[in-house]
Amino acid sequence: EGEGEGEGEGEGEGEGVPDIHSADTNADHKIQLQELLRVVQFFNMGGYSCDASGSTVDGYLPGPGMDHDCARHASDYDTTAWKISLQELLRLVQFFNMGGYHACPDQGTADGYCPGGI
Repeated sequence: EGEGEGEGEGEGEGEGVPDIHSADTNADHKIQLQELLRVVQFFNMGGYSCDASGSTVDGYLPGPGMDHDCARHASDYDTTAWKISLQELLRLVQFFNMGGYHACPDQGTADGYCPGGI
C-alpha cells in the first residue's frame, strides 16, 4: 500500500481528482453543449459561487458571490479561485471537441483530467 497519493479516489484536497468533472452534470464522461455553455456563463459573469439552496443542477451560482463553502468547480484549477479564466474555459472546450474526458491524476495535467473517452 502506498501513502495514498495519486490514487484519484477521493474528492478531498490534494491529489484526489473526482472521476466526474463538475461540468459534466449528467455524468457521461462527455461535455455536452449545454454543460459547456454553463461554464461559459461563469466566465462571462466574472465568477461563480456555491449554491447553498441546492436549486442548481451543478451546485453553483453564476456571478461573483460570497459563498465559497463548497469545492471549486473542476474547471477552476488555476491560482485565481472562483473565477473561470479563458485558458480554463478553453480546456473544457477541448473536452467538448474531443468527445469526452477522463480523470488522469497521475499524468501531470493542470486540472487532473485528460481529453478523450475512458
